[in-house]
Formats: sequence, structure tokens, C-alpha cells
Amino acid sequence: MRSLKKTLKAYALITLLVVSFPLVYNTLGVRSSNQNSFEPSFQKGMSYRHYPYPYNSSHSNESLQRMAETNTEYVAITVWWLQENVSSTQIYAKPSWTATDKSLAILIRKAHELGMKVMLKPMVDPEDVFTHWRGEIFGSLEWFESYKAFISSYARFAQENGVDLFCVGCEFKATEGNKTSWERVIDEVKRYYSGPLTYAATFDSYQSIAWWDRLDYVGVDAYFPLTNKKDPTLEELKEAWNRIANGIEYWALTIKKPIVFTEIGYRSGDESNVEPWNWQATLAPDLQEQFDCYQAAFQILWGRPWFYGFYWWIWETDPNAGGLMDTDFTPQNKPVEYLLRDWYSSERRIEETGAFPLPMIFVTVSVTAILVFLSSIRVKLRKRLIKSQR
Repeated sequence: MRSLKKTLKAYALITLLVVSFPLVYNTLGVRSSNQNSFEPSFQKGMSYRHYPYPYNSSHSNESLQRMAETNTEYVAITVWWLQENVSSTQIYAKPSWTATDKSLAILIRKAHELGMKVMLKPMVDPEDVFTHWRGEIFGSLEWFESYKAFISSYARFAQENGVDLFCVGCEFKATEGNKTSWERVIDEVKRYYSGPLTYAATFDSYQSIAWWDRLDYVGVDAYFPLTNKKDPTLEELKEAWNRIANGIEYWALTIKKPIVFTEIGYRSGDESNVEPWNWQATLAPDLQEQFDCYQAAFQILWGRPWFYGFYWWIWETDPNAGGLMDTDFTPQNKPVEYLLRDWYSSERRIEETGAFPLPMIFVTVSVTAILVFLSSIRVKLRKRLIKSQR
């Protein structure tokens, strides 16, 4: 009988662990990861760039007003600087590329007046951007010193102009392994800016970054390839996004940070889902594919508890940008603009798990253990019954 009691106690312990594990597991979510009582916000966002008109123009004012009418709540304001090539160490402003501080300040004030919060997102490209991209920038010690001066000046500007979120860098894939240098950059930014911070990593590098603990949000430029098909169905796109989201979800448990898509977007062109990052490819117009890609992302990601928002790429300062024959990224004056308006007008409801879902391996092991114990109890009871009948 003592053996049977021990078995029952062990079974009760296993059952208690299985029942209580989700409660313990959920406490490891993003809300408790920051010791400074940081409370993450879900961001219904849009990226904005000063093309073709400057930020302080009447065209930009009208375009920003139209953006606000889509129920966008956060606008990522981009400002570009350049360097000569990927091995250069000097970063500089260029009049035809770089928005002035005056125009940025006017835009930030306008966005706030329209009820939108602002993420400031300084970006650096090589001059030969058509053949090399910023992810190839070497990131020598000299480059980091130049970059630190560049980004800290915008951190100071962000503080002075009431920016709500600051992005410390964007897609410097080749530099991300230099943990010490990036920590120094972030520490310098924090000297001047007191708000929440993120970094915009590429979709294929974000999991290898070792300095997310210095930031408030994990930022991902989410140009994940979805299918290799020319005309995928909505269900196929949702299946692709579900696989991607599940992969992020299990990694999210280890990082314990809210994750925001600092960029996500699709061109309104045929096969844009295959290489969503490809801004140079010649595509035939396909408004349906863009619409379906947005819809799939919204449907799969909207309620995930680790997910804290989209910044769609890209809204232009021209209020008449886009249109039915356009094959670029902008959702302006296309069917997908109304899809955005619909999703951004709705309340986000977290999936019922309330936090990260249990890994299937744990569920499998737990259920197996319970079945084994039940089987053991059944065998012991049967033996004792037979023995008593003798």
C-alpha cells in the first residue's frame, strides 16, 4: 500500500506541474522582462519618407493627414545619411537625400497634432546603393566612432522634440556581431534620449544579435520570403506566415522582449511575396497579391502575445502616390489602403493563451508521463485486487 501511495503522490505532483506550468511560464513574458517598469505599446504603424516632397511642404501635410485617416497611430519618420561605399568610415548628410532638422521638427509636431506618435529612424546607405546595401557596411572601429556621433546627435534631437520611440540603427547586418561597439553606441544614445529604444534587424539576422538586452523592443524588418509561387492563394500565404510566426514565437521566449516589425511591406506586383525585400525587380502590376500578403500577415500576427506592431513600408509625402498601376511598396490609393484602415480601426485581442504557448515537446512529455503513471496505477490496483480475491 505504501508503494501505491508513493505512486499516487508522484502522479499528483506531475499533474500539479502540468497545471501550474502555464502560470509560471506566462510570468516569463515581455511585461516582466524590463526592470524599469517599461510597459510596451502595440504599434499600428506606418513608415514615412520625404519623397518626392520635403517634410515641411503642403504636400506632406496633406499626405500625413491621409495617413492618419487610415487609423495609423505610430509613424516611423525616416531620415537618410550616406557614406561613400561599404568600407568608408565617414557618414555625411546630402541635400538631395537628407531631411533638414527644421523639416523634421515640423513633421514631428504635425504628427503629434494629428494624434500619432513618432518613431525617429535615422538610416545610412552607401552612395552606390543600387549595387551595395547597408547590410554590407564593414563596421570598423573608425566607422563605429563616426556612427556613434551621427546617431547620438539624432538622439539629442529626438529628446528635444518629444519623439516617442527611437531606432538606434537599421540593417547593419555585417556589424551586428560587434557586441561591444553596439553597446557603446546604445549607451551613448541613452545619455541624450530617455525614451524607449529599438534596432531594426534584418529578418535573417535578428536571432543572432547578442545585445537585445540593452533595448526595449526587438525590431525586425520582416521581409520574410513567403512562397516560391507566382500566384499563391491567401491560405498558402497564411500557412507561410504561420510557420514564420511560430519560429519567432519560440525564440521570443528566450529573449523576453516585445517584438515589433520595424519594417514590413509588399510591392503591388506579381511575385512580390517571393522576395519581398527586392525593390529593384521589374514586376507586373498585381494589386491582389499585395492585398493578400497584407491580409495574411494581419490575420496570423494580430493576436500573438509577443507581437507589438507593424510599420508598413512605405507612405510617401505625395498624397497622390501609388494608384492602380503602381508596382511599388506604397499602399496609397490602392485597395490595400482600405484593408489597413479596417484592421487599424479594430481592437487587438490577445490570443487566449495570454502569453507564449507551451512548446509541444513539453506538452507531449507531460501527457506521456501522466499516461504512464495512470497505467502503473491501474496495474498495481489490478494485482492487489487479484491478490485479495485469493
